[in-house]
Amino acid sequence: MRKKLSTLSIRYDNGIITSELYGVFNKSSAEEYREHLFKLVMGLNMKPFALLADISQVEGATPEAFDMVKHIVNRLPEMGLIAKAYVYKGPVIRGMMFQRIPELKHMDYLFFTNIDEASLWLSSEYKRKLSTHPD
Repeated sequence: MRKKLSTLSIRYDNGIITSELYGVFNKSSAEEYREHLFKLVMGLNMKPFALLADISQVEGATPEAFDMVKHIVNRLPEMGLIAKAYVYKGPVIRGMMFQRIPELKHMDYLFFTNIDEASLWLSSEYKRKLSTHPD
């Protein structure tokens, strides 16, 4: 029996999806994340939402996992994403994300090292963008 190297948690509250990722991600675990996240997002029926992605406990990821994250990052805006924040611990994962997902340079989001600061900013940004979002 193979040991599971990663875990994830996804929840939705007041327009904000919070995803917490732990461990080392490969293609299979990244696809599991995509399935859980997209299932939740599809249930929102194009209602605008924000995403708080806590990747502070991610220890690493395979190139295939980053390819899946790139797919997710590119799809979410067309599914209703209007604001996003990442929480990270060190520069390694953040640097790898920018290297593997160059589209990040052209997207609207912020990186934080503190989950409370990220949550406060994202809540404010979500409300601000929601107030200017066409129905």
